[in-house]
Amino acid sequence: MRSINIANKVTLGRLALTIVLLTVLSLVHTGVWPLGASGAPAWIALGLFVFAGASDWLDGYLARSLDIVTPFGRIADPFVDKMLVTGCLVLLTSMEPTSAILRPWMVVVIVSREFLVNGIRGWMESEGVNFQAAKPGKYKFVLQVASISGLLTMLALSEPPAWLGTLNLGLVWAMLALTLYSGAFYVRKAANSAADTSL
Repeated sequence: MRSINIANKVTLGRLALTIVLLTVLSLVHTGVWPLGASGAPAWIALGLFVFAGASDWLDGYLARSLDIVTPFGRIADPFVDKMLVTGCLVLLTSMEPTSAILRPWMVVVIVSREFLVNGIRGWMESEGVNFQAAKPGKYKFVLQVASISGLLTMLALSEPPAWLGTLNLGLVWAMLALTLYSGAFYVRKAANSAADTSL
C-alpha cells in the first residue's frame, strides 16, 4: 500500500503501543496484576502513555517536514489518538482514586464528541476535502495527555498528595471544556466546507 510511509508507520506503532497500554491498565483494573506497594504496573502504564502521546507529535512532524501527508494518515492518526485517550479514560473512571475526579458522564461527553468528529472527518475526506487536525484539536489532545498523565500518576502513588488531586481536577475540567470547544470548531468547519463546495 503506497500510502504507508514513515509517518504512517509511526502511527501504526502507536496503535500497537496503545493496545499494550490498555492491556496493562486492564490488568491493574481487574487485580490480576495488583499495584502492590510500588505501583509498578501503573508506572509502566504511565511511561507507555507518555511515549505514545509523544509519538503523536513525531508522526505529525515527519508528515509535514517530509511532505508526506496522506488521506490514510489524516484518518488513522486521529483514530489512534482517540483510541489511546478514550480507552484510558474509560478504565480510569472505575479505579481508585481516579474515579473520584473523572466521572463517567465526563467520559460519555468526550467519547460522544470523538464519535461525532470522526464521523464528520470520514464524510469530508470521502468527498475529497482535506479535514486534518486543526489547532483546537491539537491543543485538546495535549491537554488530554496532561490530564491522563496526572491521573495515572495518582494511580501509581500509594498515597497521592492532596495538591495532585486538586491539580488533576482542574486539568480534567479544562480538558472537558476544550473538548467541547474543539468539537464545535470542527462542526463549524465542516458546515463551512460543505457550503463552499456544495457537498
